[in-house]
Amino acid sequence: MRSQRLLRRLNACLRAVTLLLLVPTLTHAGGFSLYEYGARANAMGGANIALADDASAVAYNPAGITQQPGTSVMAGMTAIAPTADVRVGAQRSTTTQTNIYLPPHAYFVHQLNDKAWFGLGMFTRFGVGTQYGYEWAGRSNVYRAELSTYSLSPNFAIKLTDSLSLGFGPELMFSAADLRSVIAGHDQRITVDGVGIGAQIGLHYTFNDQWSAGFTYRTAQKHTDDGNVKWQEAAGFYNGDISMSLTLPSSYTFGVAYKPNKQWKLEADAIFTEWQNYDKLVYSYEHKPGAVAAGDITSWKSWRNVWRFQLGGEYMARDWLALRGGFVWDQDPVRKGYEDYMLPSGDRKIYSVGFGIIDDKVTYDFSLMYLRNNHRDINTRAGLTGGSISNSCAYLAGFSVGYKF
Repeated sequence: MRSQRLLRRLNACLRAVTLLLLVPTLTHAGGFSLYEYGARANAMGGANIALADDASAVAYNPAGITQQPGTSVMAGMTAIAPTADVRVGAQRSTTTQTNIYLPPHAYFVHQLNDKAWFGLGMFTRFGVGTQYGYEWAGRSNVYRAELSTYSLSPNFAIKLTDSLSLGFGPELMFSAADLRSVIAGHDQRITVDGVGIGAQIGLHYTFNDQWSAGFTYRTAQKHTDDGNVKWQEAAGFYNGDISMSLTLPSSYTFGVAYKPNKQWKLEADAIFTEWQNYDKLVYSYEHKPGAVAAGDITSWKSWRNVWRFQLGGEYMARDWLALRGGFVWDQDPVRKGYEDYMLPSGDRKIYSVGFGIIDDKVTYDFSLMYLRNNHRDINTRAGLTGGSISNSCAYLAGFSVGYKF
């Protein structure tokens, strides 16, 4: 009997997957921010600030964990495959090499008593993955760039009233970078890693059974990552220690959720990111390129603050099957005159779909996302040959599994 029920559910799930794949496209944040903290929220365009219905609330809004009684855990990952066509000067267009990046996520939420909760999360908030062929025309700027971060965030949340909750805690962000370029005909590889410390605070308010709202603030983080630089052997270019310094931006997130009935959940969010914090990237060389003496090289960014708007919905097709969809519009923070080939981005749109299976205490969530960047022209300036970036997009597939004790 149980096996027949599972077969019926599997058959229904396969039909749901087929339906989602046939949904037309009418149905990331700017810079190098990532928001893929859980497959359920991914499928809803990241809209999980006011709903906060699962353990990933640790990442989206720490105050939201007060919506979850008892103890719950969740783990999963999102596969990200970016690609773009890039032209430098009069050269023919080059397609970036397609690599797949797998930022993971994991969460633990525990209710301490009627008023207090503890949450612990591991997730990725920033990342870059760009690779060109070694011989491509823009290799003096970059031919491979990988920046990865992993945040470890313990949070406490308390119910100030029956309707209002407060969540807060530190964020330890582990970062690493692998940057490769060809300068003056010599191959340079920089590898660094380090840890930064920030914090977040969240609020969650329930107006009634239908309406709720959420707010999350994250502080800026200063990072100084240490490592080494290795050169192809040449006079005046010495291997040695290096540090890379930058400030990652602060952000403010607002969300409003509406539940018109037991089947539907809708949410709209707005995220304001202060990319003005990321004003420069400083490389401190033990041996400055082309000289024996130590020295700094500053890459000025002068990025602008931007908005991201996201809309998501969930429909309970069965008591065990949820269908989801979402849409995101994301501003690009890079000002004209500060573009480069490390980050082939522009204003972007994201279309997302997914589904969830609820099997008693276990949940299985799946998401598919398509990200499309606008065309971008790159101006010629000192040390950089102009060109353009087109057909820039990314394909994302996410999976999470959760359990409630």
